[in-house]
Amino acid sequence: MIRKINISIVALLFVLVTAAAASAQTAPVQEVPNWELYGGFSYVFHQYSPTFQHPVSGGMTGWDGSLKVPVPVFNDWLGVVGDVSGHYASDDFNFNPHQYFFLVGPQVNFHVSRSSVFLHGLVGSSHLASQALPNLDDDNSFAVAVGGGVDLGVSRNFAWRFTGDWYNTHYRATNHNVSEIRNSNGRVSTGPVFRF
Repeated sequence: MIRKINISIVALLFVLVTAAAASAQTAPVQEVPNWELYGGFSYVFHQYSPTFQHPVSGGMTGWDGSLKVPVPVFNDWLGVVGDVSGHYASDDFNFNPHQYFFLVGPQVNFHVSRSSVFLHGLVGSSHLASQALPNLDDDNSFAVAVGGGVDLGVSRNFAWRFTGDWYNTHYRATNHNVSEIRNSNGRVSTGPVFRF
């Protein structure tokens, strides 16, 4: 199911980028501020395998925030993004993770009037808190997130964002009750964008 969701996210982003590129040729250019401050609701899909049981799927709700700064040489289509997010969950198997991401990387924007479509590739660190399972140590991991989304422009300085990412981490399962923590999952997020 998670694989189908990831494929759906990639297909949606492809359609949005293609549509934006096609309409950018005919739409009048309207300057949009290049600095972006975003904060919103986020949902991460997770899956793990308790010993001798089938994989358990679920999700974690949380928050996501980012700041994009422009790279002056490349005008308004390329920027550098810093992204921070936190996600929390609980279920019947005493799996109560607190997971945090600290990511940075390039973002490419395609503007269509007040709206824009973007793609980004982010790298950084992820932290899994010890509340995840008894005897499961805190763990830090290298993290990668690849995805994009669309900012629907409400005004020159305000938009509403819908974004999706595929991400990968490398947590170690040190508890005898869990044979595997799946480290490749999807993340979706939505919320306001302030542009200045």
